[in-house]
Amino acid sequence: MDHATVLDGALLRIPTRHVHPGPNARGQVGDVSELAVSISAIGQQVPLIVEQIGPDRYQVIDGHRRLSAAKLADLPTVDAVLRRSPGPAERIIRQLAMHAQSRSFDPIAEARALHHLMWDLRLGREQIARLVGKSPAWVRDRIGLLQLTEQEQAEVARGGMPLVAAQSAVRQRRQDRDGVPAPTVRSRSRRHCSTCTCEVA
Repeated sequence: MDHATVLDGALLRIPTRHVHPGPNARGQVGDVSELAVSISAIGQQVPLIVEQIGPDRYQVIDGHRRLSAAKLADLPTVDAVLRRSPGPAERIIRQLAMHAQSRSFDPIAEARALHHLMWDLRLGREQIARLVGKSPAWVRDRIGLLQLTEQEQAEVARGGMPLVAAQSAVRQRRQDRDGVPAPTVRSRSRRHCSTCTCEVA
């Protein structure tokens, strides 16, 4: 049994230089300057979730922004909960579930993460829905946002296009394309998907 398995769930204080970013379903961490100021003033309030990848080497599962802010604030150590190393699908599911319980993903980052689970890692829609605590229809509608143009996706991501308007546009385009109303319940068949015209109904 390796060290990471023995200490799974342990709260550790780790030198910041030993912690490295891992794959992040959110994409870029963005501006963390305000968070760095807060950490400098009152310390780290929420631990990172990390896996051990070698002697004195840890990789972030959840907490990429906190790690970036801690480094910007020159924090010598960070608090972290150690977890066993997840597989690619489990990592994304953990990140989706963790952020569903706190600050939401932007809808487009969420859609891309779900798309990756379904089409690259071959998880079924019902399985994904169960793992992230949502309905299959929610998974379908969220992935459907990838049918928007790149400009529209950028507008949704920055909050310039309301989510309800984006979902309405997707449903209307499905109706225009198929000549029938967009489905409101899960179909038992699923068409081939590409990154730009994902069909998940």
